[in-house]
Amino acid sequence: MSRIKAVCIGRQYASGGSEIGKIVARKLQAKCYDHEIVDMAIERSGISAMEFEKYEEAVLSPFHTPLSFRMGANRQLDIAERVFRAEGDIICEIADKEPIVVFVGRCADFVLRNRVRTLDVYIYSDMEKRMDNAITKYGIAQDEVEQVIKQFDKKRSYYYNTNTNKHWGDKASYDLCIDSGKLGYETTASIIAAIVRASDE
Repeated sequence: MSRIKAVCIGRQYASGGSEIGKIVARKLQAKCYDHEIVDMAIERSGISAMEFEKYEEAVLSPFHTPLSFRMGANRQLDIAERVFRAEGDIICEIADKEPIVVFVGRCADFVLRNRVRTLDVYIYSDMEKRMDNAITKYGIAQDEVEQVIKQFDKKRSYYYNTNTNKHWGDKASYDLCIDSGKLGYETTASIIAAIVRASDE
């Protein structure tokens, strides 16, 4: 079996996925790509930051009105497809040139499924720990934090489920699911890195 070339991390909001991705990358002496992929994709697709922000707001809307009514259906679909296609191209280009790389989010597991061997990880934690993280690390107000967490989870679920044939957060969609709240960031990252190293043996 070929060695793992990409660690693809899906994560609940405020579960530490981004931080863990960076620690994994450090342990493996690799690069970690997170929000940079979005910025690169927006630039490559020719969509303005304002247009993309409008699309993001539509996905995060707390109202139950379908996206097609809140934002023109054709325009919303066009932005989604162009950004996803650009993100996919960028992810593939990076995976092709790097000996090992860590991706956080952006459906990298699905994009690379037939290209390189990946370790697909889902990081989660209980709501209480996530709320504490969101308040202390991101400065979210206590009376708003639970709603904000649910909105971000909804956004990630929508993006993943729309662009893949898998289900966000479903254990069947991943090779490894880890509770970072119980294990801590360092231990979680050590487990992931150890699995990658073992694939070389």
